[in-house]
Amino acid sequence: MATIAKIEKDIIRTKEKIAELQKKVRILGAQKAEAENLQIVQLVKTVNIDNKTLTALLKAYAKGEFELPEEYKAELQEDTDNEDEQA
Repeated sequence: MATIAKIEKDIIRTKEKIAELQKKVRILGAQKAEAENLQIVQLVKTVNIDNKTLTALLKAYAKGEFELPEEYKAELQEDTDNEDEQA
């Protein structure tokens, strides 16, 4: 009987740890999204174009009306590869 009680306590402690870690993962995910958004805002500000032009540019790119130059495609692929390695 003592063994069952010990196992039940371990189960409870483990579930509590899991809940804490899940909370930490959510917080870290939010921090990552915030950092990514800040990075995007900073990049947009360095380009120094108005909202209408930026919107038109992004819409045209999304529609496939133009492509990135090869040097930027290579850089983007390298960044994607690095992210895949970290995952």
